[in-house]
This record gives sequence, C-alpha cells and structure tokens, in this order.
Amino acid sequence: MNAILVFCKEETDEQKEEMYDLLRTAGIQIKNTFYQNVKAVSRSTYIGKGKCEEIALYLADEQPIDTIVFSTDLSVMQVRELENIFDRQVLDRTDLILQIFMERARSAAARLQIESAQLQRQMNRLIGTNVHLTRQRGGVTNRGAGEKQLQLDKRLIKTRIAQINKELKKLSRQRETQRSNRLRSNLPIVALAGYTNAGKSTLMNKMLSLSGRSETKQVFQEDLLFATLDTSVRIIELPYGQSFLLADTVGFLEDLPHELVQAFHSTLEDIRYASCILQIVNASSPRYMDNMKTTLETLEDIHASHIDRLVVYNQCDKTEIHHPALENGNVYISALSSNDVEFLIDQVCEQLYGPWAEEELFVAFNDFERQQKLRAYANILETQYEEDGMKVRFLIRQAWKKTVEM
Repeated sequence: MNAILVFCKEETDEQKEEMYDLLRTAGIQIKNTFYQNVKAVSRSTYIGKGKCEEIALYLADEQPIDTIVFSTDLSVMQVRELENIFDRQVLDRTDLILQIFMERARSAAARLQIESAQLQRQMNRLIGTNVHLTRQRGGVTNRGAGEKQLQLDKRLIKTRIAQINKELKKLSRQRETQRSNRLRSNLPIVALAGYTNAGKSTLMNKMLSLSGRSETKQVFQEDLLFATLDTSVRIIELPYGQSFLLADTVGFLEDLPHELVQAFHSTLEDIRYASCILQIVNASSPRYMDNMKTTLETLEDIHASHIDRLVVYNQCDKTEIHHPALENGNVYISALSSNDVEFLIDQVCEQLYGPWAEEELFVAFNDFERQQKLRAYANILETQYEEDGMKVRFLIRQAWKKTVEM
C-alpha cells in the first residue's frame, strides 16, 4: 500500500520515528510526507484549507497513492470530508494501530478482541455516514432509506459484538481454568511489561534458552512494533527451588486507543496475578522516561500498579551504560548477552525467594526427607561425614530455610 503521511502537530523526532515504525509494521510505503503545525483545528478537515489544496495538487499529478495517513486522531466528520477532498482512503493513528493489531493477532481471543474494538469504533462512526440518503423520504410517516440503512448497520454491528462477547466469555473461562492450574502449581508468576519493542520477547527467549527449554517453547520475536499480541506463559526451570512462570504480554504504546485497552483487559489479566512485574525499558531510547510513564499508566488502567516491580533497563549495549549492573534497585542489561540475562535471573530469584544465605546443618543418615529437601532447595558446598550422620554446609534462598530446617 502506497501512502502519504501528514504530521498535524509539533512532534519530536522520536514521535515521528515511532509513526514511521507503525507504518513499517503495517506494511505501508510512504511516498511523501507533509507537515503542518496546526494552531487552530478545523472542525471539518483538522488541517487548514491551504494544506488540503497542497496535498490535493500533489495527488492530482497522477501519484500512485492509495491512502492518506494522519499522525493524530480524526473525527468522523473530518475523515469523511478529507476522503471527499482527496478521493482516497484516510486513516488516522488509531485506525493504523487497529489495522496492525488485526494483521498481527494470532490467537482466537486476540482476533476477537480486536474485531470487537474495530466494530465499536465503526459504530461510533456510523452516525452521519448515510445522511444523503435521508432525503429520499416517501412521506411524513415514513422513515428515510438512509435512516433505515443506518439502523440496519447498527443492528448488524450490535449483533456481531454480542456474538463476539459470547465467544470471548467462553475463551475467558478456558483461560481461567489454565490460570487456576498454573496457580495450583505454586510457582510464582513473573510478568514482562513495557513499551512496545523494548525487547520483552527477546528477553523471554533468552531466559528459556538458558533454562534449557526447547526452541519450540520460544515466542515470536522481530524488530517491529507489536511483534507479540498474545500473552505467552512459559516455565523457567531453575535449580534450588528457584523456578517460576514467565508471562510475555502485548507491548504498551503512548496514547494507546481506549478501545484496545478495553479489548485487551482480559488478556492482560495475567499481569494482575503476577508476584512480580519486570518493567522492561529500552535504555537506548531518547524518550525512555515517557515510555516508562506510559507503562505505569497502562498498569494503572488494568489495576496492576500495586504489584512489586523490578525496573530492567534493556539494550544497554547500544549505550555507554555499564552492564550487567544493579543500581538503586534497577537492573541494567542487554538481552542479547547470556551473562547479563543470568545476572537478571539471579535478581528475579532474589525478588521472589529472598537473598542467598549460607547455612550449616547436621542431617542423620536415616533422615531421608531432609536429605531430599536439601537436594531440591540447597546448593550444597561441603559435606562432612560423621559416625551417625553428616554435617552439610550449603547456600539456600531465604524463602526455603524453614522448609529445610524443619
């Protein structure tokens, strides 16, 4: 798809780059870019009359353009008027994001959630789309054809939304069963959350690799916005009772459309059951502080802001930041480095199970239960055999001390 991009307000270089990334993810080729820092928004076209004429003149020169993309959100009236002027499809920022989500969704739940968001947006935009038909009135008591068509469209959309909600409830019950099974395993859940393309999926795959999990368990990763839309939960198997479940979730975005935040509430519920959230931050992004703010706001929207968080600054290899490192409770790593990810895993385990403690314990030869617990939870450093038992020196996480000493 060939398009032109219209920036409608004063934006930073990073915000402009993010818009280009969204277009690249959607597979849209930008043939030209127009700029206007709109001071007074036009009710009918958002941008000014002169800029509309400039774009129309460019399109009249037999340019192979299919779509006009605006960097901001537009009203129903503005989209309709701009499409009349340019005789081209007009997409605003929310339309673009919804299109990306629909193309990248893999699971049934994700596709249904996005379809619901699109239909809800379509419903809001229906009013006024058939105004020209309402003139075809047959009499005082008869409703116009346009009004009938509008009502029919609304009824069809409402029916489909109801069907989707019914299917989503069924899928939600299935997820609830899966979640209950995970909770019964007594393994803590660690959720990855952060701005889109911060490296969450890369980090998850590296953790899986280091824990010896097969490649079939790895999640999709690519240098694209919203490479992952579906929540994936994998077990990170570690020795000494340190295993945990790791959940990868959809990336967040500044001004993420309200329809999508609402649609993905059920998918993001896994975050609310987490023992710890790893807030992944792209340390190489000039706007990392704004990205962190967006993440926190989204966590508040899904009622997960109260959960313990460990802030992880990723992609430090693209900066001059020393890594791996732990400073002021924050972790600095590169997800591409096995050494860095092992360092992070150790910090996660400390968050979940407490710090290592060196202990010494006498265990009788016939105390098989305690010996089994030591093998499961302790890193044995030294064993001294005596007449009726053995003296064991070991490292153990704080959470398991009472389990072994009982």
